[in-house]
Amino acid sequence: MKKSIIISALVLMFSSALNAQSVISSESLVEDGERIIVSFEVHTDENGIPAKRKEVIMPYVYNSKDTIWLETLEVYGKGRFKRERQENHIAGDVDWGLSENQILKGDTYHYVCATPLKRWMKSTNLGIKRQIVGCACEDDLADETVAQGIRLFEDPLPPARRIPSTYVLAEATRQWDFGQDELEIIFKVSKIEIDSTVFNNEVTFGKILSAIDKIFANPKYKMDKIEIAGYASPEGRRSFNNWLGQNRAKALIDYIIENRPQYNLTSDDFRLRNGEENWPGLRRLVLASAIEEKDQIVEIIDMDLPDEEKKLKIKAINRGKVWKKMLDEIYPHLRCARYLAVYYDSTQDEAVDVINSANQMIRDGKYEEAYNTVIEYGDDLRAYNTIGVALMMQGKFEEALPWLEKAVENNTASALKNIEQINAEFEYEAQKRAEIEEYLKKFE
Repeated sequence: MKKSIIISALVLMFSSALNAQSVISSESLVEDGERIIVSFEVHTDENGIPAKRKEVIMPYVYNSKDTIWLETLEVYGKGRFKRERQENHIAGDVDWGLSENQILKGDTYHYVCATPLKRWMKSTNLGIKRQIVGCACEDDLADETVAQGIRLFEDPLPPARRIPSTYVLAEATRQWDFGQDELEIIFKVSKIEIDSTVFNNEVTFGKILSAIDKIFANPKYKMDKIEIAGYASPEGRRSFNNWLGQNRAKALIDYIIENRPQYNLTSDDFRLRNGEENWPGLRRLVLASAIEEKDQIVEIIDMDLPDEEKKLKIKAINRGKVWKKMLDEIYPHLRCARYLAVYYDSTQDEAVDVINSANQMIRDGKYEEAYNTVIEYGDDLRAYNTIGVALMMQGKFEEALPWLEKAVENNTASALKNIEQINAEFEYEAQKRAEIEEYLKKFE
């Protein structure tokens, strides 16, 4: 877009009996994206310079960094014009006359000159230098600035940091952690009835019930939910295995209720998760086994095939001998109801309330307030993602990233989405900065 800045007339007249000057007015500086165009009006009259002299007007644009001289304009007194014409005729130039930027005293002239736009010209002054020539003398007059402090253009600003349009929050939960024991209750083939006498089930029952006892014995805690998952080994029909998994989980729920009647537990105190066929468990146990063909089995498990086809391929290994060994040594451990966790409220776990309160502040757009609220719990891994989002939504990406990366390290999967948002904004900024640099190159 053509941008034009018209400067209000700055008329500076020097009047003297000997060296009267032309009058400059209507100064204009125009920037069209490639050039700076300077124009002004030159007014002369009979009371200007003496007839035998010539006024040389030398415009220039400048600032503290550089100066560019523009084309000169010459104003002739009539006597000076006749003398130079005679001198040129004698020298052989019989057609000599006034050129484009030469005028006679008494005329009005519209001066226009263009020069390439340079980056340093964004703040520009227009100056005029004058010289009076004639009678074997040259008088340099004082320079005058007829337009000062004109901003022709602005350096494009760095791209404004965009705030991500979406973010993912992780609500803090109170979870009783009973260590790394998987606490699996193992079932017989195709059965949903619990048998405490097999597969070390009795010891596992003791751990589960002990964990629940700890919650009810501590006045600081209030039990929220007990989460149970039921699994079946992938050795039969899928529909039947899904039924097995669900009912094995229900069997463990009934067992806990029956063995802890003092707590008045009901099915509403449990969260049921049906693990269906336990293919991830199968893969893990096969890798940890001494089966010679385990690499071949894992390769089949990882194939993008329907589960029934995977079973057929595994059964075909070594004419069924590998499958039989898996039935005896591995599959019993996959017929389980797995106790996962007890969720509870703690009167002393203030961090949870603060973190979730900060999450709500973020949803309400109070990002700085959320940060100031939650940073007190910056040593709590549950707060990492919330702190990162509060910073991210203020555009403080460099500060947010370490918090989000720590959240990922601590298995807060939602933080990955937030990191992706920040990386997208980094890419946007880099692209815009490259566009700005490319634009400015034409002014170098």
